[in-house]
Amino acid sequence: MMKHNTRIEKLISSGKNVFSINDIAVIWEITDRRKLIEIIKHYIRNKRLFSAHKGIYTYDEKYDTYDLAQKLVPLSYISLYTALQNHGICFQHYSSIFCVAMKSRIYEINNQTYIYKQIKGSILFNSVGLINNGKYTIADKERTICDSIYFFPGIYFDNLRNIDTEKLKNISNIYSNLRVEKEVKKLMDIINNERKS
Repeated sequence: MMKHNTRIEKLISSGKNVFSINDIAVIWEITDRRKLIEIIKHYIRNKRLFSAHKGIYTYDEKYDTYDLAQKLVPLSYISLYTALQNHGICFQHYSSIFCVAMKSRIYEINNQTYIYKQIKGSILFNSVGLINNGKYTIADKERTICDSIYFFPGIYFDNLRNIDTEKLKNISNIYSNLRVEKEVKKLMDIINNERKS
């Protein structure tokens, strides 16, 4: 029988701080679902685990919100205003966390808003320009710009330094959208002209 502290230590040593019930089952090596739920309830009563959302748990109330965003909708990745801000492409602050997913939805959890924008599966499952750090997946600079153009026609970017224009062009092709390709081409011209001057 595993000691209580050892179970929490196993969660901590996984390097993550947000877990689905399936994650916990694997880490604790418990196949009996009923037993697992009873153990989780015990930990919640003793404030060793916290329920972040239905079926999602954390051992610390100060959890990684990006990690939770990915757990809420596993088939998603962080992009748009959140990634634009993260990469220093837009200077405006957005408190909501924006993701791209199969379906549009909004969650409000602990005063944090999670916004998921619907995109075609052919785009969502194309991994070009996506970075997975073991906790969550986030769009890189070029993918973020293309996603933002796709969802927000005519969007303005504050900082286009260190953008790989060739990569930008290649990523723009995955949307099969003429407007996106045109806007990316215009952006590439702006970037290239700035570099010449």
